[in-house]
Amino acid sequence: MRYRRARSLLYVIGLFWLWLWLGSAALMAGLYHSPVHAALAMYAIAVVVLVSIPAALLAAIRMLMTRPHREAAVVPLRRRPQQPLEPAEWWYDERVS
Repeated sequence: MRYRRARSLLYVIGLFWLWLWLGSAALMAGLYHSPVHAALAMYAIAVVVLVSIPAALLAAIRMLMTRPHREAAVVPLRRRPQQPLEPAEWWYDERVS
């Protein structure tokens, strides 16, 4: 499960960097009318860029450390015998008026 989460995080970071290279200029052009919004967007993008680099490194390290082994034996789950089910009304028969 950790391997899958790390792989998903790398995909998300990769998509972010792809958007950053291809589409973030359109975002900045759309915020041209408000310098405050443009400054906030630039600050947010800068923070996410700085956070994404160590997050990608940690995800790659986690993928290397928790790599699934293909040689592992598959152990089937032990099935418990089915117990007879009680009717659902057993707890409210006498209480219903």
